[in-house]
Amino acid sequence: MDPGELDKKIALVRLVEGGRDGAGAPVTTRDVIARPWAKVVYPGGREFLEGDGEVTTRRVVFRIYARRDIDTDLIIEFRGVDHDIQDIRPFDDVTEIHAVSKAPSVAP
Repeated sequence: MDPGELDKKIALVRLVEGGRDGAGAPVTTRDVIARPWAKVVYPGGREFLEGDGEVTTRRVVFRIYARRDIDTDLIIEFRGVDHDIQDIRPFDDVTEIHAVSKAPSVAP
């Protein structure tokens, strides 16, 4: 892979349950594992209605330099949107992470 293609900064984040707040609800903190450079590819997505509005899901493929410490319990934060990791494909020099984002649609 051409190093120049890794031009987007992402965050690999582990959500950690850390006790309860004053109302008894669980408190989740974000533990950033790493902030690697990535190539970001959008192979497709879809829109659907959920609750009170339209929601867009996008499939995203993140390609980063090879790492062995990634699992599907992590999420990827990219441009303020959380992406759930669905599949991890390690290759010799890169790791390909297939993820899905779900965010409210924004009117054009």
